[in-house]
Formats: sequence, structure tokens, C-alpha cells
Amino acid sequence: MYRILIVDDEPIALDSVEYIIKNNFKGLEVSGRARSGREAVEKAYNLRPDIVLIDIKMPGINGLEAIRKIREFSRDVHFIIISAYDYFDYAVEAMNLGVVEYLLKPVKEAKLVEAIQKTINSIDQTRRRISQELELKEKLEIIVPTLENGFIHSICMYEDNTEELINFSRLFELENLSGYVMAIEFVEKESGGLQNKISASVRTQNHYVDYRDILKSLCQCIVGPIMLNRLIVYVLVSSSADSFSIKAYATRLAKDFSDRVRDIFGEVSIGIGRCYLDVVNAKKSYREAMQALQTLASSKETILHIDDMMEEYHDIPDYEEKFERDIYSKANLGDLNSALVSFDTLFEQIASSESTLDGIKDKCIVMVVGFVKRWGNVSKDYYKVLSDIMTADDKSKLKNIMRLYLEKTFNELSINRRLKINSIIEKADRYLEENYTEDITLEDIARVVNLSPYYFSRFYKEASGRNFIDRLIAIRIEKAKYYFQNTDLSLKEVSGLVGYQDPNYFSKLFKKMTGYTATEYKEYFNDPTKRNNF
Repeated sequence: MYRILIVDDEPIALDSVEYIIKNNFKGLEVSGRARSGREAVEKAYNLRPDIVLIDIKMPGINGLEAIRKIREFSRDVHFIIISAYDYFDYAVEAMNLGVVEYLLKPVKEAKLVEAIQKTINSIDQTRRRISQELELKEKLEIIVPTLENGFIHSICMYEDNTEELINFSRLFELENLSGYVMAIEFVEKESGGLQNKISASVRTQNHYVDYRDILKSLCQCIVGPIMLNRLIVYVLVSSSADSFSIKAYATRLAKDFSDRVRDIFGEVSIGIGRCYLDVVNAKKSYREAMQALQTLASSKETILHIDDMMEEYHDIPDYEEKFERDIYSKANLGDLNSALVSFDTLFEQIASSESTLDGIKDKCIVMVVGFVKRWGNVSKDYYKVLSDIMTADDKSKLKNIMRLYLEKTFNELSINRRLKINSIIEKADRYLEENYTEDITLEDIARVVNLSPYYFSRFYKEASGRNFIDRLIAIRIEKAKYYFQNTDLSLKEVSGLVGYQDPNYFSKLFKKMTGYTATEYKEYFNDPTKRNNF
């Protein structure tokens, strides 16, 4: 539906134009009529028409002046001028005002209809463009947070993912920007410290969008997902700024964010890493931010830049990285014994480096959360395990809790892995059984089970003890034996029915697999005295 306002000081002109519009356009509503420039401005303000069809010469405010005033509050309205004056200056000014058409009186009906239709087409194009832009914006609002989460995960992971970080750098256009990491922890120190982390995590998740919006309003940044009760943020900085200015800005930003979220959550702790030009060094800034955050745990302060630490900072081992390397990777391989050995060694390292039991518990929680992030479907007792960790009163109990959790999780992973393997093998075998007459390729069957051809070939042989070609041949030979036993079909006919277009090749293959030629097989099978040999 479109709305049009007709403006002319001659009643007969108004009636004539309205008649033409109603006679030619079903979707165009005459929302108003005006007989002066002033009345046109007032009605345009109240009615918000899509099109204004207006004369130039009118008492008081003329048509061109009315167009200028309407443009002040309605930028998207389309104007058509109908005038008895063929003045060049009028036409030039009309063009400068963005008028769609300039028609001379007396205007023919066909010409007016054409001008209105052209204007409607222009409105439709604008509406489509706006709709597409809004749709694209909605998609970006969904996609961008996912991409940002991927970037933050790349920063936090142990493995060397330089190429991945460089790709993210290009995607987010970070080449000319420096950056540093802020590690934000939502824990109320007065309310139980470590034992408050789970409830803090729930509350943080509930307000994630609020925190993200606040950060985006304060700075140019990439915001990661909530990881337990922490939020990792990569803040972008102009490469021309000096190190002191960047540090000062970073602490002010942290303070501003802390002040803004205090009413939502309460006190937060924020560790800040150094700023680096190369995005690959964001991983180092992340470790620095985490070290600063850890230092805050035993301090009354709530914000700390790594360069403001009184003790000398060393790039200490990140136990999340060690979990990734030594335990999670072994879980992927199903190697429980090696994982438990790695855990025992790692637990002793953590126990010797942490001065408090809470510090050891913190690392154990990180490990459990890591399992949940990777294999949430097998970590059904997630909250119970965390509760057991937090209530453990000595290292020995804590270690036993973790070992039992690892054993149970690995067993579940092993069961799930075997079920999945069996499902894939069954699906592949079923496909072979149903399509043995076709020219099946490795790519065909790999596509069916949704694995890469290279991986499927190795996977099938390891899981079933033979490659899929041997399995296909076995199925075909069994089908051929059935035909030879129950029909009078020739070797050539049977060969075609089981997927071999070359009877000679099939004959040789049949002899190789059964020890008999097709003729011998039929002869022996039809001889009751010899049938037992089969």
C-alpha cells in the first residue's frame, strides 16, 4: 500500500488527478488533498505520505518551498511536480530537491500514470533495499558473535594456530590495529570465593548480552563467550598510541566497565595483558591477563595490569594448555591409562605450585569445564562433580574425585565411540547390501556416512578388519551363489545382476573366492551327493 498527497490550488485539478489515481492504481491511497503550500506541509507532517504530487504556483508558500520544508522532516518522500510553468530555473531547483518527475500542464492521463508508476517502482526498490539491509544486519548480529567466539577460543587454546589467528585478523580487519586482552572474572570475594563460581557463572550467562553491549559501547573490541565465570575480551587499539597511553586507557576502560556492571552483578576482577601489534601475540597477552587476574585473587584490588605487578612476571605454564595437550588429546584417542598417568603428573605439579587448596580446586574445575565444553553429552554429572571438588577438604580426596571423574568420562566416551563406530559400519554395510549392483566408489560410500574418503577407507578397515572393496566383493559373490543355486541364468546374466559388466573378470573373481568356476559350482550344487561340499 502507498499513500499520496495531492496539492493544487485549483479544485478541478485536484478532482481530475484523484480520479486518474483511483481509476488506475488499486494499491495507491489518496491520503489527503491540499490547496496551498502551507496546508501541504502540515498534512505531509501528519499523514506521512509516500508520494506528494504538487503544483509550483500557489498562494503563500509555493510548491518548491513546500518541498524544502517537507524534506526537513521526511527524507524518504517522493515528489512529482505538475506545473503550467516551463521555466528552466524551476526545473533545475526541482532536480536539486530530488523531484522524481516534472510534468507540464495540461498533463495527459497516460503521462501522469507513467510518472506515478515510475515513482512507485522507485519506492519498491528502496523498500527492498532497506529490507535486505535489515535482513543482512540481523544475520550479521547472529554470525559476528559466533566468529568472535571462535577468535577468542583461538587465543585461549594451547596448540599453534598462527594461521587461524591470521585468518581471523584479516576477517576482522585487524592488520593496522594493536590489541590486548582483558580477562574479566565475575566472582564476589565476600560471598565464598571459589564456591560462588557456579552461581556466578549462571548469573553471568543471564546477563551476557548486557555485558557485551556495554563493552561494545565503551571500546572497539572482540568479545568471547562466558567460560565458567570469566569473560575474555580482545580490545583493539590504534597502532600509533604509545605504551603508557595504552596502559592508562586500558585501566580506565576496565574501571568504566566495572562501574557500569556493578549494579547488574556486583564487583568484578579484571586482569589486563600487554598490548601487541601482531595478533598472534594475543595468546601471550591472554596469559598475562590471566596471571594478573590470578594475582588479584589474593589482593584487595579489583583491576590489575600485568605491568603494574610488583613482583616480576614470568610467562608461567598455562594449565589449561597442559590439559589440552596432555589429557584432552588422550581422551580423543580413548587412551585412559596414559591420560591417568598424565593427570597424576599434572596434579602433583599443580599441587606443588599452588599455595592453597582453593587454587588446586580452581585448576580441577577448569579441567572439568574443558571436558564439558568438548563432550557435554557424557558429562551428565557436571554439577555434582564440581560440588564434590569444592567440598573436598584435602588434596588426596580431590585427586580421587578427579581420577574417578576421568575414568567415568573416558568409559562413557569409549561406549559412545564404539556405538558411533558400529553405527557407521552398519550404515556402510547396509548401503553396500542395497546397492551392490551399482558401480560403487570410495567417494560414494564415504558421502553416505559423511566421512572424508581418505579417513573412511582407514576407518572401515580398522573397525571391521577388511576394506570396503573386500566387503562389496563378498556381498556380490554371495548374491551370485544365490542366483546359481535358484535360477537357470547364465554366467553373463548373473555377472550383470551382481554389478560386473565383464563376465570374464567375474568368472575369475568367482573362482578365486569360491575355488570353483561358475559351471562347477552349479554342477556340484545340483548334485545331491556333492552338495554337502558347499
